[in-house]
Amino acid sequence: MIYTVTFNPALDCVVRVSNVKHGIVNRCVQQDIYYGGKGVNVSVVLNNIGIPNKALGFAAGPTGQALLTGIESMGVDHDFVMLPEGQTRINVKMVEIADADDVYAAGEETAINASGPNIDAASLSALNETLEQTREGDIVVLSGAAHKSVPVDAYASIVAAQAAKGVRTVVDVTGPVLDCALSAGPFLVKPNDEEIAEILDVEDPTFDQIVEGARMLQEKGAVNVIVSLGSKGSVLLDEFGNLHQAPLIKGKLVNSVGAGDSMVAGFVGGYQQAVEAGLSGYERYEHAFKLAQACGSATAFSAGLAEKDLVDELLARL
Repeated sequence: MIYTVTFNPALDCVVRVSNVKHGIVNRCVQQDIYYGGKGVNVSVVLNNIGIPNKALGFAAGPTGQALLTGIESMGVDHDFVMLPEGQTRINVKMVEIADADDVYAAGEETAINASGPNIDAASLSALNETLEQTREGDIVVLSGAAHKSVPVDAYASIVAAQAAKGVRTVVDVTGPVLDCALSAGPFLVKPNDEEIAEILDVEDPTFDQIVEGARMLQEKGAVNVIVSLGSKGSVLLDEFGNLHQAPLIKGKLVNSVGAGDSMVAGFVGGYQQAVEAGLSGYERYEHAFKLAQACGSATAFSAGLAEKDLVDELLARL
């Protein structure tokens, strides 16, 4: 079973606007509401491609209830902890489009993210109790930054506790939380090229430097490292030292929201499929990485998150 954990989910409101003028009222040409948060996105994509999973995390207030009702309507199984105070955040993303008749055209994006509710110690303990249901061979995905009220070592504690049971963990977060979690040995981390540049303290890393940065993350404790390279595709450095490269799949960019989360969904779902099929270590990673590319691209080419038909179509091209 795959479990996702979202410490700070959100209702994501995406407005598409033509001919933006600042300082006055603007009318959007399209508004979409998505049930978001990085771990929630992973669960939705896994559900869309037919891979069983359960979404865990924290929700609060009326917006939290709306989030849970929404993902239930999409068929996502969940067991969220309801916080005693506050409200699940609402994030706003404005996409400036050139043609009002082509509402899902790519455009400059401006995001305003809320901070979210405090997470008290009792609620954090409740999440840890929920995670006691995992079993050897399961995968737990920890995605997205937590609220500042959460201790910096919270992810590391979960990784260590799950590793003791033979559960693989994915940590998709940045900064001190990632640094702390690396010491616990996560199965996968997924930085992008900008984050690798920060690790190496360089402005525009070369391909060799990106690989060097991935190896540094392995030396710090990560078992596998995927680095997304934007228009240059992505690379996977697996636990055996093999480097898997994938160019960007060609298609019309519509949406950047959730593309990285969709890659994570494809990877963990593909890895689980490969294990169940009895594939060898190298073949497991080849299959998982291909499904990661297909899922990430399917989201990038869609108004919402990846759907199975498009994922299958793109997978056939790899």
